[in-house]
Amino acid sequence: MHVFNQLTFRGTSVLQVLRKRVALGAFHDAAERFDPPKCYPHTREAILNKIMAWVEQRPENLDLFFLWIYGPAGAGKSAIAQTIAELCVEAKLLAASFFFSRTAAGRSDNSRLVATLTWQLIQSIPEIREHVLALLERDSTIVSRAPATQMKALIVDPLNMISKEVLNQRPRFIIIDGLDECVDRKSQEDILKFLAQSARQLTTPFHFLIASRPELEIRDTFSSDILRSITHTLPLEHDYQSDEDIRHFLTSKFQELRSKRPHLPESWPPKEDIDSLVEKSSGQFIYAATVIRYIESRRHQPEDRLQTVVKLKSSKTDTPFAALDALYLQIFSSVENDQIDNVLKVLSALILIKKYKIDGLDFLEELFEYRPGQLEGVMGDMVALVDIPTGRRLPVKIYHASLPDFLLDPSRSGNFFLDPPRAYAHLSLQCLRFNRGWWGT
Repeated sequence: MHVFNQLTFRGTSVLQVLRKRVALGAFHDAAERFDPPKCYPHTREAILNKIMAWVEQRPENLDLFFLWIYGPAGAGKSAIAQTIAELCVEAKLLAASFFFSRTAAGRSDNSRLVATLTWQLIQSIPEIREHVLALLERDSTIVSRAPATQMKALIVDPLNMISKEVLNQRPRFIIIDGLDECVDRKSQEDILKFLAQSARQLTTPFHFLIASRPELEIRDTFSSDILRSITHTLPLEHDYQSDEDIRHFLTSKFQELRSKRPHLPESWPPKEDIDSLVEKSSGQFIYAATVIRYIESRRHQPEDRLQTVVKLKSSKTDTPFAALDALYLQIFSSVENDQIDNVLKVLSALILIKKYKIDGLDFLEELFEYRPGQLEGVMGDMVALVDIPTGRRLPVKIYHASLPDFLLDPSRSGNFFLDPPRAYAHLSLQCLRFNRGWWGT
């Protein structure tokens, strides 16, 4: 018993070395990502079925170890990745996952990727635990090495020590979402290359779902010799019944709204208005979701808000985000003149310095010298774009990455452009005034 306790203590101690390098917020079910975007019931079924059919094939029958899902902001990549993760957990197929986020500490670069995957693999494939412990006991500095070196030592080598018969009974599917959210573009390329190399080194194959925007570096890497022959690509365009899915989503959400607002007739909204919204969405679920949140505002009449959206026209119809930009401009334009500066200041904190963990409702109110409960009033016209929590210690969240993209691009946001140098200067003064002690830490 004494020997057992000694071994258990040693293993626990060594695992702490790994634990300190784990990005807990990157898990598919992380508390940090609570209520993550996922596919609305009975939508995206065609593409989900296609992906699950690929996942459920045993990897040894697949020459294509990678499935790359790509599309523009708002196409629903993260919602699909999250839904697939949950389906695969239920089917005991998910080995590990990592959800990048450019604004979240630990999830905006590749420094914690391998340790986070390793931690999850120890849970889903417990046979590798002793091999990982032995390595960490011999050399605990491995967690500080280059990610490619970590991948070989912590994942590939331990997995190759396990028999194929055992691994055939374990999940061997890994999801990496939002690769484009890794802020260092060179790291995006490096991640794909060492994953491709690892896939070839594993004696029992694993397969990977990668979801991202089709950024140049990512696209070029998938087109290179190391990945082209082992990758299946799946563009999120107007395939897979996206228009029908958006129509179903809108119809269902309007039905829910009618049940909450008894004055709305069953005939509302007219079919032509739904047709208009489907057309404006152009396959982008973020547009439809933002429209619904905008119309649902308790401070306004839904009929009036629907007509405002239907009548919106974009002056930039040649851009892929024309309709979404027009909607964003309408929402910002509806903010009272004496509040718009305050709204933009709060958004600048959420977008530019989120890594300093200042997104708690109570912290933001203190930072900007608001009384308890005042921030909700300031951000009242932003409910379609920003989630204001009911708990004071909970984070204020921007619903979608397309909003920072919009605000940081002057050609899209115009008068509402968040100029980073000016915003940083203002935020620095606010932080110095309160001397919170976190700026620059």
